[in-house]
Amino acid sequence: MSTVLLRRGAPEHRDAPPWRLGMARAKLQVRGRLPGAFGFDLATASYRAARRSTPLVELLPMALPGSWMVNNKVPSPVFFRWLQPHTRELWAELIDLLDGDSDRWLARSSSERAAVAAAVRNLAALDAAARGGPPGGPTPGTAAGLSKVLALLCPDTVPLMDDAAIHFALGAVPPPNSADTPTAGPEHFVPMLDWFAGAVQSAAPGLTALARDYTLAPLSPAQILDRLLWFESWGYRVCRQPTPWWWIGDDERQAIVPMPGPAPTPARVSLTAIADLTWRETARAALEAIHTDA
Repeated sequence: MSTVLLRRGAPEHRDAPPWRLGMARAKLQVRGRLPGAFGFDLATASYRAARRSTPLVELLPMALPGSWMVNNKVPSPVFFRWLQPHTRELWAELIDLLDGDSDRWLARSSSERAAVAAAVRNLAALDAAARGGPPGGPTPGTAAGLSKVLALLCPDTVPLMDDAAIHFALGAVPPPNSADTPTAGPEHFVPMLDWFAGAVQSAAPGLTALARDYTLAPLSPAQILDRLLWFESWGYRVCRQPTPWWWIGDDERQAIVPMPGPAPTPARVSLTAIADLTWRETARAALEAIHTDA
C-alpha cells in the first residue's frame, strides 16, 4: 500500500473523510533526492548513532546549523542566545521530555506537557530578544524554527512545523504563500506534537512498510510521515522535476498527483475547469487509483 490516510484537525475537516496521501513511495523518492533533505536525513541518522555514547544536549551545537539544511529561517544571532550557558538546563529538560516516540509523548502527564510548552515559550523569548523584539513579545516562526532543530535530536516525536504543515494538520494558521516567513508561534508547538503522534499511531502499518522499503537514508515510520507531510502540504509546489505535481479535485475526491504541463497554481485545481479532455481523464484516472488503493 502506498496510500496513507490522515485526519486533519481544523474544524472544517473534522467530519470530512480522511485525506488520502497517495503515491507515497514516489513522493518520498522525489523529496529524498533534494540535496538539503538528503543531508538532513543522513544527519539525523548520525545523531541516532551518536546518542548511544553522548547526551543529546551535547549534540545541540551541531543541530542548530544543521537545521539550515531544511530551510530554517532562524539566524545565527538567535543560535548564539540559545547556546548561552544559562540555557543548557532548559534545553536539557526540553530534549528529555521530547525524547522517545509517539507512545511516550502521548503518555506524558499534564505537568510534563506544560513544561514543554513553557520551555518553548522561554526559547521563543530569547529568539525575540536576539532579533530586537520586546521581551515576551510575539515571536512569529518559533514553531518552525525550534522544530527544525529538535527534529534532528528527537525525530520520532517532533515533525517539521512549517506553516504549511500546521495549516494542513490543525488549520491554526492561514495557508502560506511562502516558506520564507513562517508565522506560527510557540502556542502551536504542543498541539502539533499531539496531532503528529496520533497520526503516526493511526497509520503505523503503512508507515512501517514505507520505512522498510526506503533506501536513500535510514528513516523511522515517524520520519516517513514527517517527510510526506512536508511534500503534501508544501513540497509539491517546489518539486517540479521530472513532472510537476498538482493538487487535483474532482467532486469530493482530491489528491496530490503528478501531471505534465506548465507549473500549476498551488491551489486546488478542479477537473471540471480543465478544457483538455485527455489531460482531464488522465488526472481523473490518477485520482481513481489513489482512492481505490486499500
